[in-house]
Amino acid sequence: MKNNNKVFAEIEAVDTQMLHCSKLNDSFYVRQRSADRIALFSLTGHMINMVTAPNTCGPNFILCKRLPPLSEVITEEGWLLDNGNLTIPFMTQINLTNCPRFNSAERFAIGDFPGHMKNLISRRIRQPDFAHLHDLDKRIKNISISIREHLTESAEIPLIKVLGFGSGEVADGDAALCGMLLTARCFVLGKRFKKGWFQRLAVEIRRMLHRASAHGKNWLRYATEGRMTENQQFLFAAMSKDFECASEAVIKKIIEDKIINGKAFLAGVNLTLEMIQDGFFNR
Repeated sequence: MKNNNKVFAEIEAVDTQMLHCSKLNDSFYVRQRSADRIALFSLTGHMINMVTAPNTCGPNFILCKRLPPLSEVITEEGWLLDNGNLTIPFMTQINLTNCPRFNSAERFAIGDFPGHMKNLISRRIRQPDFAHLHDLDKRIKNISISIREHLTESAEIPLIKVLGFGSGEVADGDAALCGMLLTARCFVLGKRFKKGWFQRLAVEIRRMLHRASAHGKNWLRYATEGRMTENQQFLFAAMSKDFECASEAVIKKIIEDKIINGKAFLAGVNLTLEMIQDGFFNR
């Protein structure tokens, strides 16, 4: 059942993990606003996204059927989330606990190498619209190699060169690291390789998180926790089955997803698949 609120929005889905996170019981302000999205930030840097189609649900997302038109003035400060109730100053209060749920922490275990999807991603990444990510590709490859050396100082410099690197609301480097983390995690769950490399990468990213962009910090936190958007879940579900026709559709959705910087995210996914294909984790 949808939660109808005639004053502000009709809620279609809320991230379950968001309602269970005590750190989000805080005051928020509007950092960004567009026709299909309102991005809220707390003073401690936590992010909540209220979105409408064509966006899908995701970590700390509230998916709405509609949002107020941009011509309508809304209060930008003093939004309050408290025990599942979102208070919008001078407008309304929405009880999010009664809304349909989306689980951003859904787990996907991938054991077999997705050859069809890897070929599709590789072909897509070679297209001209990915040319701006070529320098990023070199940087994230250096991280992959350094993580294997098990020395803090060996991983630090390559990671510094990626965190916050590039353009975009979620910097290219941050989005690519999210792609690497989530892909590696799915293959660890599928027992394709041991979790040591994934854990080490997650630890190093948490240690250097202050160097990421404001949006990137949140997305990297989500990735280290294994939390994804619905589009990302579609990607890894398709990867586990590796049907070529299904893979093309989900890759297109990822590329078009501006909130996660889909192109850079896909570059990180591709690098991890290349490492698996080359036997990197078997050495």
